[in-house]
Amino acid sequence: MAISVIAVHPNQTIPKSLAGGGLTILSGIVECLFTGDASGDVTRDTLTFDVGPVNLTNAPPIASCTMSLASFAYDGTVNDALWAVDSANVQGFVKVDRGRGTANLEVVGNLAVRGATGIILRVNYIVFYSPL
Repeated sequence: MAISVIAVHPNQTIPKSLAGGGLTILSGIVECLFTGDASGDVTRDTLTFDVGPVNLTNAPPIASCTMSLASFAYDGTVNDALWAVDSANVQGFVKVDRGRGTANLEVVGNLAVRGATGIILRVNYIVFYSPL
């Protein structure tokens, strides 16, 4: 079961004139709700959201992504707590608009939390995209 996205709050995109070689840099905060399970084991799940738009190319996107925890909690007595971003990557184009030559980028993050009262509420993301 995927983690549901409550909202995506993008930061202002850095203008291409300031980023060399046509590089597009997109960043922001994703609000979500991911809680651990009652077993106390590490629970892992996937957070999927999209950012953009960016210039569409005929090849798969040349992009990378970093993601980090922005808001997390343990609602109760803390015992062996864990919160983590296991990985983050850009999967491909979504919401393709060939008429305008744009698309969004689908970002996937794998998160982990331990304990029934462990919670992840927000993550930061930075996506680097090159249309070349």
